[in-house]
Amino acid sequence: MQNMTFRKLLEVLIAAAMLFGWAVMLSAGFRIAEENEEAPELSRLNPVRYGFQIFLFATPAFVLFSRRRVFNERLSIGIIVFGMFSLCQPFTIVLYRCGFQTLLVGTLAFIVVVHMKVETKVV
Repeated sequence: MQNMTFRKLLEVLIAAAMLFGWAVMLSAGFRIAEENEEAPELSRLNPVRYGFQIFLFATPAFVLFSRRRVFNERLSIGIIVFGMFSLCQPFTIVLYRCGFQTLLVGTLAFIVVVHMKVETKVV
C-alpha cells in the first residue's frame, strides 16, 4: 500500500516537472535572447534556460513510472499532434520555435510506451 502511494506521488511530481519544463520552454520563446552580462554564472544556473531539457527527461520518465499504458499512448500522441500543429501554424513564432522540440519529446515518449511490456495478471 505504501509503495503505491509513493508511486502516485512520484507520478504527480514528474508530471509537474513535465508541465513546468513545457511551460518554461514556451515562455522562453516570448523573450528575446537576453543574456545577463552582469552575472553570467547566475544566469547559467537559471532553470528557465533548461526548459527543453526538463521537458525532454520528465516526459519519458512519466511514461516509465506510470502504469497506465492507454493514457500514456494518448498523451504521447497528443504531444506529437501539438508539435506538428506548432510547426505548421501561421499565427505565432513562439509555437514554431518550440514545435520541433515538442514533436521530438512526443516521439520519444511514444517509442518508450510502445516498447514497454504489458503487465498481465494470470487468474
